[in-house]
Amino acid sequence: MARYTKPELREQIKEEIKASDKGGRPGQWSARKSQLVTQEYKKRGGGFLGEKDERQKSLQRWGNEQWQTKEGDTRARKGGTTSRYLPKKAWDEMSESQKRATDTKKRAASRTGKQFVANTGPAKKARRDATTAGRMSEMSVAEAAKMVRGLDTRQLRTALRNEHAGKDRKTLVQRLEAELNRRG
Repeated sequence: MARYTKPELREQIKEEIKASDKGGRPGQWSARKSQLVTQEYKKRGGGFLGEKDERQKSLQRWGNEQWQTKEGDTRARKGGTTSRYLPKKAWDEMSESQKRATDTKKRAASRTGKQFVANTGPAKKARRDATTAGRMSEMSVAEAAKMVRGLDTRQLRTALRNEHAGKDRKTLVQRLEAELNRRG
């Protein structure tokens, strides 16, 4: 795990951001607030020592996924409601009615004070496809190949499409195609 060069500064920033309404309601913690802490910590001269752990790598991947609302906004909270926040690729995979359904569900629950609201079925699939398949392009071939068996058929197709459009690594393409063929 990467250690902070100025842990007291990081804790101070964390408390400030947790108390603010940026990235979620005051007092509530979120992945977005965690990302804001890292940005502010670096801005104020904080640094890191050592390798990042899985949690830190996950936060970095999250930041690279272009999370946004249905409208493409990076701020999900407006007034007393919170819009659904998903990776751009997930929004791109859904129909207009699917987008509307998951956003409506999130907004309605947020008005009653709920922070965590499950996605609708189609949104859950779109998010899983966008994040799992997207992560594979950041991995070595060996790491990505280990994930292949755990993907469903839709995720395999998405990963294969992403691989062809991106790095197009022969070994991984062959592994993805072989798994798709095995499933018939």
